[in-house]
Amino acid sequence: MSDFVPCDPQGQSRWSQITALDGVPFVLTFRWSQTDGHWGLDVADADGVAIVSGLTLTTLTPLLRGVISVRRPAGELIVVDTTGANDVDPAYDDLGAPGARFVLMYVTAAELAA
Repeated sequence: MSDFVPCDPQGQSRWSQITALDGVPFVLTFRWSQTDGHWGLDVADADGVAIVSGLTLTTLTPLLRGVISVRRPAGELIVVDTTGANDVDPAYDDLGAPGARFVLMYVTAAELAA
């Protein structure tokens, strides 16, 4: 079963957190872009060295697809619309908090292999 990635902005337009994905710690940095109205995501290793930057959090898009690096998470990150509508991407106030419309999920390497 995919893992819920806790990401609660708590009113912040930018924050970083350490999250274990497949048991490996990564630094996830979330940024709100007022210009285009989307959340962005940067993924770094536990030392803060960038793996990929500027991913746009869009619904049902495999975010790590195309990231070729032995340091990247082994699985896949995907934004899920909990209503099932999948008609818009997460806005400033509806990402990740408990009960939020949009959540970030991690599909483990084992799930991808199955």
